[in-house]
Amino acid sequence: MRTDAISAERAAQLEMCETNAWLDMYAAAPSEFVRQFQLEIMRVGPVVFTRCKHIPFIHFNCVKNFGVTQPATEAILDQIIATYHEAGIHDFTFYHILQAQPAELPAWFQARKLRLRGGWDRIYRTGAPLAADPIAVPADMHVEKVTSTNAADWATFIDRLYGLPTTPWLLALVGRPGWHHYLLRQRSEVAAVRTMYVSDGMAWFGIDTPVPGIMAPSYALDAQVCQVMVRDGLALGVQLFAADIEAPSVTQDTPAYDYFGKLGFTCPYFREHYG
Repeated sequence: MRTDAISAERAAQLEMCETNAWLDMYAAAPSEFVRQFQLEIMRVGPVVFTRCKHIPFIHFNCVKNFGVTQPATEAILDQIIATYHEAGIHDFTFYHILQAQPAELPAWFQARKLRLRGGWDRIYRTGAPLAADPIAVPADMHVEKVTSTNAADWATFIDRLYGLPTTPWLLALVGRPGWHHYLLRQRSEVAAVRTMYVSDGMAWFGIDTPVPGIMAPSYALDAQVCQVMVRDGLALGVQLFAADIEAPSVTQDTPAYDYFGKLGFTCPYFREHYG
């Protein structure tokens, strides 16, 4: 897979593509589910972050776009940290990219005892056409779009693999404008899932399981789902796709880089996690 240097403006587009997906996802959350688990998405100035004491999951206690759309300040950093501590939450994560401003951000994190805890490779592609069937699909597998008919299969598969209680929330996203969910069946059994959120000509890939290289040894199942999503996204007029490789490799020596490269993705930067 190529590694492309991109501008701060392009990086901000990619980060906000994901942030906007999460904002809409939280807007869809059923009120009873929100009350039960105290699920929150919050803002301090331009910065968007999630907070949830009752579900200790990285995505539900993370800061999405710190220093991305405009330079960060130490005052905002301290306010966000205090907001977590006030709720009794001490395990939270700041996503950080090289293009974030100011350049002193890593030093600010470290001064507040936030440590680098790995991260993900951001990948993206433009709206360029996709070559015909770059990834083969075995005869005993097929990809389905999630509808009201198979939504329960999709949602319970996600919760079972992650050990989460989010089925009511997931079901609220089925049929919601902009959301496109997919599952891959091997014969009759669900084997992999992913979601695509489309808005303003951009698509974010997420809600995926099993995560290749972390939850499952196979990369091919996820790649087959992503191939269908790219085709569908192009048909919808998407001009910018954003995703992550959650088991990153500095030498790009895992199948994820090969598969996503075949789908036209490149790797512009590493998303560091400070927490």
